[in-house]
Amino acid sequence: MLIDKLKSVILISTTILICSSCNVREFSAYEKELIYKAQADSSMRITLVTNQEDSLLLRTTSKPINDPSDPTVKLLARRMLATVTDPMHKGVGIAAPQVGINRRLILVQRFDQEDKVFDVIVNPQIIDFSDSLEAVTEGCLSIPNLRGEVLRPWLISIEYQDTTGRLITEKVSGYTARIFQHEIDHLDGILFIDRVDNQ
Repeated sequence: MLIDKLKSVILISTTILICSSCNVREFSAYEKELIYKAQADSSMRITLVTNQEDSLLLRTTSKPINDPSDPTVKLLARRMLATVTDPMHKGVGIAAPQVGINRRLILVQRFDQEDKVFDVIVNPQIIDFSDSLEAVTEGCLSIPNLRGEVLRPWLISIEYQDTTGRLITEKVSGYTARIFQHEIDHLDGILFIDRVDNQ
């Protein structure tokens, strides 16, 4: 009898574990509430290292996005764009954890392109980088009133998806490469102040 009960508990636990891992890449109810609770072009609250809950979230590795064409991804990108271009706290890049969403999504202002628009970058990863390094002063929307010099590769090769799911590989250099690196760090729970301390 006791063995049967134990088997039943193990079976239920295993089923819960399998089901939860199936949905690991989907947006949670909490994340959807954050994304959908305001109009598409309204900015979101920026997570700050000075807030304990925010700081824990900013230190968490973000999960991949399973379906880049999901309307929720597109809405999140629109609201992130409204946030990073808000005159109250304008930036040149933003990562989803900075608006409370631990998903692998960033927006980068493309200073390497003539129109300098923001690109929506899904599931980015750096696949190669140059030996040539450059030290530049950085700041961060999530760490107000603090700046520091960070040494980063001048040239990187990146791979990512756009919001249609198309896989893109490209080389990026200079200031735009720095923005990519800074924002991808956010997806791995790394802040620019970590790079300053380690020099």
